[in-house]
Amino acid sequence: MVKDTAAANDRAIALLHLTEPSTVLEIGFGQGRTVGALVAAGHRVLGADASATMVAQATARNRRACVDGRAQLVHSDGTTVAFPDGSADAALTVHTVYFMADASATIAEVARVLRPGGRFVVACRVGDDPMPAWMDGVVYRIPTIARIRSLLEGAGFTEIAHHPGSAATHDTHWFSGDLERRSA
Repeated sequence: MVKDTAAANDRAIALLHLTEPSTVLEIGFGQGRTVGALVAAGHRVLGADASATMVAQATARNRRACVDGRAQLVHSDGTTVAFPDGSADAALTVHTVYFMADASATIAEVARVLRPGGRFVVACRVGDDPMPAWMDGVVYRIPTIARIRSLLEGAGFTEIAHHPGSAATHDTHWFSGDLERRSA
């Protein structure tokens, strides 16, 4: 999966528009390739993954960063995110929304962990496109474009942009939104 999703993850990172060292929350970091790319670019990573196996693999892959505090990777129940309010500048999740038991609650948790004005990027296939036969609808709960927009809006994200995919990107679509700035 690392090779298959590398381009989608790289585009998600680019859509975060990180111009200075930042703290980035990654939901569903898998084997940790993107964690490594973010750390190598000078960012700190907070990561949550529902698979204990993936946490172990990503921690091993990013051992030095985990030891020195540039990466903090934790096992999650897939809904809650065990990091303090406002502790991240940006967030991303790639090809994970299909597996979220309660996507609305998970995305609300991402919003809680983000600082006001923080950007969130979601990358996924969408139900508006034809699905390949291997994507079992029981395993993959594929959202529509409207559903992703609704989830982001419901969690307080504004300036939501949709960046459509193509066959060249395995029909991945990217959505970006900025967390509403809270009034004082």
